[in-house]
Amino acid sequence: MTRRGLLAPLLATVATAACAPLIGQGAMAPAQLGPPGWRTARAAYGADPRQTLRLYRSAGANRLPILILLPDGAPEAADERAARDLAEGGFIVVLADRREAPDSPHPAFISDAAAAVAWAAKRVQDLGGDAGRIGVLGLGEGGGAALMLVLDRRYLAAAGAPAAARAAAALSANAGPDTTFTDPSAYGVASDSAPVWRGATGDMAGAVAFLREALA
Repeated sequence: MTRRGLLAPLLATVATAACAPLIGQGAMAPAQLGPPGWRTARAAYGADPRQTLRLYRSAGANRLPILILLPDGAPEAADERAARDLAEGGFIVVLADRREAPDSPHPAFISDAAAAVAWAAKRVQDLGGDAGRIGVLGLGEGGGAALMLVLDRRYLAAAGAPAAARAAAALSANAGPDTTFTDPSAYGVASDSAPVWRGATGDMAGAVAFLREALA
């Protein structure tokens, strides 16, 4: 089977996830993310229990850059601290959980990352962000997903937001070969791809500096 055939069923599920309601959303109108001036909130971008988001921002945020933070697995306390630090540094942070193997087939976690980006892109006004300044920051396996979103636009296109991610940074993303073309190592840098950055596990400062400049 061709790689297009392998990816097609998974890409087809992204649009459904990207259009999923907020937690508490009824059939007619979307629920508010929180009270006026909210600083933290939770939402869902899909029906699976893992397709959830934790949102962080400064009070009264207005047209700030948005970062989709993809942890290495399920979000932990360290990821929440990182999200809060990034929010205090002037970003709106969307900390995204996502499905993983073996419960969901590879590359469902990339499709989920795309759906989380599309969710944020469609709710920029509610978030207090800037639609032209959305970046993705991934840690570990999340770093591989972050890079794939800008190197292979099919994931974001399937989610209905083909150009939403303007930059991607990855900390400790796997650099090994992948013949299925579901890993960044299998791609060159296309002329129309967004800027990308790779760094070591602990180089959060380098990633943030890159994203600030790329999303300026």
